[in-house]
Amino acid sequence: MPELPHKRPNYDDPEPLGVTFFRTRLENRKLANLTLPRTFFGRSEVRKVSFENTDLSESTLCWNDFTGVNFSKATLANADLRATTFVKVRFNQADLRGADLRRSSFEACSFVGADFSGAIANREQQADLTLSKRQFAQVSWTDNDGDEPGGG
Repeated sequence: MPELPHKRPNYDDPEPLGVTFFRTRLENRKLANLTLPRTFFGRSEVRKVSFENTDLSESTLCWNDFTGVNFSKATLANADLRATTFVKVRFNQADLRGADLRRSSFEACSFVGADFSGAIANREQQADLTLSKRQFAQVSWTDNDGDEPGGG
């Protein structure tokens, strides 16, 4: 197992630490029940992969395409999910506390029972995020997209 970074990984870190998926195509894999905090995903295509019950807290998941992925019961607390496309992705009962969702698109995704406490999203994303009233109230909605994530 690679050494765990001391902070959330960034695209321009001098020496990548931890688990890294950069310009990678990951398909039909089961990466469930793992502990992978501070993992870096950049410019990758991830299809039909299960991260069910996997700890991806404080990870960077910017500039990717996730299709048919299962993040159910996964921990994505304080993760950076900006500028990513999510299609038919399950976030059921996922921990998204403090996650940054701005600049991302969500098509036909499921969020049943997910915790969005302190997550940040742009008001323009409200139509794409099918959330319960409780989840809707947990999100810190903003009119500001914030800075574009690096590595784009």
